[in-house]
Amino acid sequence: MAATNEAPVTHPVVSVIHATKGEPTSQLVLPGNIEPLYTANLYARVDGYLDRRNVDIGTKVRAGQVLAVISSPEVDQQLSQAKATLAQSQAALLQARAALEQAKANAELARLTRERDVPLGEQHAISQQIVDSAVQNHNARVADVSAANANIAAAEASVAANLANVARLQQMQNFERIVAPFDGVITQRNVERGDLVSASAQSKPLFSIAQSDMLRIYVDVPQSEAVNIRDGQKASIDVTERLGRDYTGTVTRNASALNDAARTMRTEVQVDNHDASLLPGMYAQVHFTLSQQHTSLIIPTSSLVIDHAGMHVVTVDAGQKLHFVPVTIGKDMGKEVEVLAGLKGNESLVASPGDLLSEGQHVELR
Repeated sequence: MAATNEAPVTHPVVSVIHATKGEPTSQLVLPGNIEPLYTANLYARVDGYLDRRNVDIGTKVRAGQVLAVISSPEVDQQLSQAKATLAQSQAALLQARAALEQAKANAELARLTRERDVPLGEQHAISQQIVDSAVQNHNARVADVSAANANIAAAEASVAANLANVARLQQMQNFERIVAPFDGVITQRNVERGDLVSASAQSKPLFSIAQSDMLRIYVDVPQSEAVNIRDGQKASIDVTERLGRDYTGTVTRNASALNDAARTMRTEVQVDNHDASLLPGMYAQVHFTLSQQHTSLIIPTSSLVIDHAGMHVVTVDAGQKLHFVPVTIGKDMGKEVEVLAGLKGNESLVASPGDLLSEGQHVELR
């Protein structure tokens, strides 16, 4: 009988790798725009013509410095008229007080006359008509005192109202001077001497000012790293136009909540700029060094198997058999991913598992 030749059994040949331990710290790089710490648009508060302009774009100014002066004859005239009205009301108040003193004197005289005539009338030394006249005159003079007091109250109210009107117009007159609200640099100038300016809401700002000695950068931290961001944390800032220059910023505040749509946390980083080497509006990369709160393993992205059951890696045991192990993935770093759970770190992993591999399958190692 002829011998039967059986074909040898072949097994898939695979390459294996091992997971590496993650670093105790990681780098998070986020883009952001550099913004001034404070900005302000300065508008006219009175109508008029620009009489004088003291600054231009790029001028460094101090808080309280006069940037421009508006000529507003209407306000000046209203203030002069209000001052005259105030003087009149103050004079009327003086007259009312003098009238009160006169009324008090008349009332006192009427009281003395009454006190003299009433006993005489009781003794029939004078007629009852004279007594009645004295009593009536005293009552009238007392009423005059009450009226004089009321006139003083009205005059005082008039003076107070006129004082308030003068103060209001003086404040309006102060608005003729456009002053810097803080130290900074003029970034926009939209007026020239002689221009008509208006206090309406639709008018353009006369100037824009920015304080750039200290700058701020807003970045959006993803959910996976939001818990690692804290106020006071340092960050390194790179600007393409300032290659080789190291800038260090500080996290000053964060939203402490995630944006519902993007799942990111708005964070503010401030950086010193007293040398004016950075300009508001520049694009920057902000580097955070984050401490890892847990020990993780790093594997190549190519070793992951993603199917309807989730994410797995394929391990090779001592008997060279395959096992599909579910894993929990953390950060995706492009060519590598972080494994948070599922591996101990000593497993042999198939470097690039194909679709034809199956659970328990025997393989050959390359």
